[in-house]
Amino acid sequence: MTGGVVRRALLVVVLLITTGLVATPAAVAAPACPPVALFAVPGTGETSEAADPAASVGLLAGLTDPLARRWGDGLAVRYVPYPATVDRPFYFTSEGRGAERLARDAGDVAARCPDTTIMLIGYSQGGDVVSDVVHRAANGTIGLPAERIAGAIMLGSPRRDPQAPNLVDTPGRGVLGPRPTRELAVYDGRVYEVCAPGDPICATENLDIRVFREGWASGAHRSYPEVRVGPTGARLFPVLERAVDTVVARATMTPFAAAGS
Repeated sequence: MTGGVVRRALLVVVLLITTGLVATPAAVAAPACPPVALFAVPGTGETSEAADPAASVGLLAGLTDPLARRWGDGLAVRYVPYPATVDRPFYFTSEGRGAERLARDAGDVAARCPDTTIMLIGYSQGGDVVSDVVHRAANGTIGLPAERIAGAIMLGSPRRDPQAPNLVDTPGRGVLGPRPTRELAVYDGRVYEVCAPGDPICATENLDIRVFREGWASGAHRSYPEVRVGPTGARLFPVLERAVDTVVARATMTPFAAAGS
């Protein structure tokens, strides 16, 4: 599946968000190299380095569980185990271990499976992990080539850059400050941020240690399944489901069936 096809699928489904399409799963053998691999990185306090990569956890489970049920072997969902802590170990050590694990696991799939479409999604500290990896891939400093990342979404990232492509026009920036936006230009519309209104982790103006330590548990930071996006005000998680449905349907050559909204 070419990057252009994937990019068009993501842009059409994520930005137009109006058709109410439902995908029909393809019957495929259990593959060592799945048509699509989705790497999900949980948020602060939602996982650990000992977690099972095959077990969905945290806020992102509400997105990935329906997709996994719908697509079976057409979509491999893998959760990235890492400390996901603010201290013990300290945040930057935790995030760094997550980035190393994601880069290694996704890079392994990229190396073994040239036809597999690779997508990344991260929430909270997991959004920082995904941001770290897409920037390092753009710089060519990890084994995962940037061209193999068909799409990436960062939800509530403390590194959120208001100048980067965003699905929600929320003022402010990530509490830890953004990475260089120019590095995302290589992805040509395949990488997006989402920042919920009022989320202190991604919509702040200044670094405040209290925000950094306490904002992860705030209501706004937990609101992503219900965040409204696009001209129709559709809920975020169904929108992202449709985006992934489009990618998997194309990768498995399965036609869509129209359904009522």
